[in-house]
Amino acid sequence: MSNKIKIKRVIISVFDKTKILKLSNFLISQNIEIYSTGGTYNFLKENNIKVKEVSDYTKSPEILGGRVKTLHPKIHGGILAERNSSEHLKEIKKNKIHLIDLVVVNLYPFKKTVSVNSSIKKCVENIDIGGPTMIRAAAKNYKFVTTIITPDDYEMIIDEMKKNKNTITKKTRLKLATKAFNEIFLYDMDIRDWFAKIEKKKNENFFIQSKLIKNLRYGENPKQKASIYQDTSIKGKDNLFFNMNIIQGKEISYNNINDIQAGCLLTDEINDSCVTIIKHANPSGVCKDKNLITAYKKALACDPVSAFGGIIVINGKINKILAKEISKQFVEIVVGKQIDEDAKKVFANKKKLILIELRSFKSLRPKQEIKSLSNIFLIQTPDNICAKKNDLKFVTKKKANNSMINDLLFAEKVCKYVKSNAIVYVKNNATLGIGAGQMNRLDSAKIGSQKAKEFFNKNVLKGSIVASDAFFPFPDSIDIFGKIGVKAIIQPGGSIKDHDVIRRANKYNIAMVFTNMRHFKH
Repeated sequence: MSNKIKIKRVIISVFDKTKILKLSNFLISQNIEIYSTGGTYNFLKENNIKVKEVSDYTKSPEILGGRVKTLHPKIHGGILAERNSSEHLKEIKKNKIHLIDLVVVNLYPFKKTVSVNSSIKKCVENIDIGGPTMIRAAAKNYKFVTTIITPDDYEMIIDEMKKNKNTITKKTRLKLATKAFNEIFLYDMDIRDWFAKIEKKKNENFFIQSKLIKNLRYGENPKQKASIYQDTSIKGKDNLFFNMNIIQGKEISYNNINDIQAGCLLTDEINDSCVTIIKHANPSGVCKDKNLITAYKKALACDPVSAFGGIIVINGKINKILAKEISKQFVEIVVGKQIDEDAKKVFANKKKLILIELRSFKSLRPKQEIKSLSNIFLIQTPDNICAKKNDLKFVTKKKANNSMINDLLFAEKVCKYVKSNAIVYVKNNATLGIGAGQMNRLDSAKIGSQKAKEFFNKNVLKGSIVASDAFFPFPDSIDIFGKIGVKAIIQPGGSIKDHDVIRRANKYNIAMVFTNMRHFKH
């Protein structure tokens, strides 16, 4: 059997009739027989395309209001017959079946129908049966049959047939068959998800609908491979990761994307005029201030060493003055809600700097967090909740005033994005020291305070507040806070030694509030 299969007969059944006249006219010009059904048959006939009706060929009328049209042995026998099987060919001849070489089918728009809150009856009627069955049959028999499921491929097929005397290569047939089965898989997933939704039952199986967007240079390290896939089950532009304008710079990397997400989500959490500096997915400095120059300088001052080669996220408009200030440092990426033309000209001098304009930081928020282990997946909902003023439980003799509470809530938001164990020191809506990723909370407390003393002065933490991502298992961290003059602490509570921790806070006249809201980040 030749690698190339000549197209002599085709069946066309399409909901989306884009470009179908161009394809049909070409097929007719090559003396290729066209069979069709229902609306497609009428459309082709009205446009003077020579076409045969499937029901005339099968001698079986369309029944059940069009639910049954192509489900017939003469159709599926013609698609599924193996051309190199003498037994198959005998049966084909005996049953007066015509071999079908090309199947052009696209499906009822089920996903679109359910997305506009159509009635259950309309949704059910938009579950295509005959179309997927023909697609599956043709794709299964790709050795002899070509399958086209999208108007995007018509031009390619026409060109190949012109070049190869109306034949299609095995390579093309295999490529189109793979595409066809992928389409059927996604189509069935949409239907499955809809049934689960109307049944109000969570699916027992976990699937991701996605398509490859691009392969990255590498993953976290050069020896690791990485790619970007888009979740195709999410509707609307606001949910697309690449709803961003990459203005300049080198190619974005796996680590860049990870850092951008961390910075944008933290900045969005603060939801005010602020600047966040990220390094290795940890905030190295954060400040909330209406003056973005001031906010940037304070965020940078928290840890200028770690900020080197970091990522800066601006919740606001970047102007020329701010751009010049940022350009004094080596920065990997700058992300802003708006970047004016003068600022872009300043950044243009830094050729490798990645400059991104992103109007909605929320677009980077995940629906779910997934980690793979051998043959299992760990799946969890994101940590999307932070404490509000009414959530705070005051547990010490000294109570936090409104000014302290504002700083406490700001610090908790920052702390939520710091790798555990996490301790964050804050004063006047600006971070002073951050202790991240330690195996015990005491070390994080020490590191955060040491950094503050190194980059500011030994007394800078006097009157500051502290956030902890989890409870204090022992009161030893409180001793550190008390000796440096911390005035308030926000933490989840829940330790069996809470009473000891509260007593130690009372000893140092520190206000402490519990949130009952842990923020581990591993």
